[in-house]
Amino acid sequence: MTSPIRALIFDLDGTLVDTIGGIAKAINCALVRHSLAPLTISEIADRVGEGGTALVEYALKKARREVDSERAAQLQESYFQAYLSAPIHETRVFPGVIPMLEYAKARDLDLAICTNKAGVLAKAVLDGLDLTRYFRFLVYGDSLPHRKPHPGPIEWIVGRLGLPPDACVMIGDTENDVCAARNSGVRSVFVSFGYSRLESLSSQPDWVINDFDRLEPILRNFGHRQSNSCSADRDAILEQRGSCYGSTGSA
Repeated sequence: MTSPIRALIFDLDGTLVDTIGGIAKAINCALVRHSLAPLTISEIADRVGEGGTALVEYALKKARREVDSERAAQLQESYFQAYLSAPIHETRVFPGVIPMLEYAKARDLDLAICTNKAGVLAKAVLDGLDLTRYFRFLVYGDSLPHRKPHPGPIEWIVGRLGLPPDACVMIGDTENDVCAARNSGVRSVFVSFGYSRLESLSSQPDWVINDFDRLEPILRNFGHRQSNSCSADRDAILEQRGSCYGSTGSA
């Protein structure tokens, strides 16, 4: 790894922002409206990174309802409307995010968002929390034909930035983020405070951090792996296993 880090690409839910409360309220409001049982926080957290369609389809399967496109679309529309009525309800920026973004901007790093969340919802959250101003590019779950873990969204960002892939870092909290980074040649940081457990990963991130203060040493050292920049859980990372992208539900 010889290229200095020149761009940071961030996931949204579970990485920059804790949105689980707002998502839970919105999806469960929609489910009750359609006479379906609400989901638990654990069920929602396990699927946040896959996008809203996957969440809706899981709810229908759990209720033993047929997952046809019309029914899923109706439920998803109810979810969107409930979410948009209060997009930052029980939503907070994770500790250290704003200082980290300011630090990155001061170093003239390009910043981008790559999320599987639908654009209308992601924009509402980013604008509501005054985060949009930090990012040069924003790629949502419905921006391109493919979503994470497919490498396409990251490759699109890297291409627009005009940088070599190894000069970019994807920062996220799920297998989708790590896989998308590896399959696009981009380095990856896994945040252990998000919605996925490190032990659940089948692919290996370049670094693991347990708060955003630990990102600064990585940036200062231009991306060379430093053991003191990783969390104590780094030894629990599972072995890297081949290519890992596939299709996911749309956000």
